[in-house]
Formats: sequence, C-alpha cells, structure tokens
Amino acid sequence: MTTDRGQETEHPGARRYACPDGAIRIAVESAEQWHSLAVCLGRPELAYEGSWQVARKAPADGPLAAVVASMFAEDTAQRWQARLEAHGVPCTVVA
Repeated sequence: MTTDRGQETEHPGARRYACPDGAIRIAVESAEQWHSLAVCLGRPELAYEGSWQVARKAPADGPLAAVVASMFAEDTAQRWQARLEAHGVPCTVVA
C-alpha cells in the first residue's frame, strides 16, 4: 500500500486480515510488538531471533502472511481486537 505520506509498504505485521465476521488491521512497528503478536496468535515460534527483520520485509501476501491469516480466520474481529490490545499489538477492526 502506498500512501501520500510516502512509501509505506504492507507486510505480514502491517496489513488487513479477514475474520469470520469482518476484518482487523494490525500495525506492528517493532520487534517487541512482533513477539507479542506471535504469542497472542499462539504461534511463539514466529518470534525467533531476527524474525521482525524478516517479517517487515516479507511480502504482504506471502507464506508468512498466510500463516498469520489462518490464525485470524479462527475467531471474530472483536475478540481478536481484545486479545491483541491486551498484548500491546496495535490494531483496529475494519469494515
């Protein structure tokens, strides 16, 4: 996604994900937030040393994003928002 503020690229930690009842957008901006996301998703193995550098350069529609997407498909956007916020992961429910 490119915006008028410059080149902002979506990646697995910063994009919209479909949920059964709508969608949620996450906006991970640090290694700490990436680790929190992995723990929240029940996939702590995604938070290995250096994983944030990999995630922020990965394609928004690549294999890593597919893993994350599969997790968000398991529950409602509202429930994910509550969990993500409790873990300190920036997010918002979107239409």
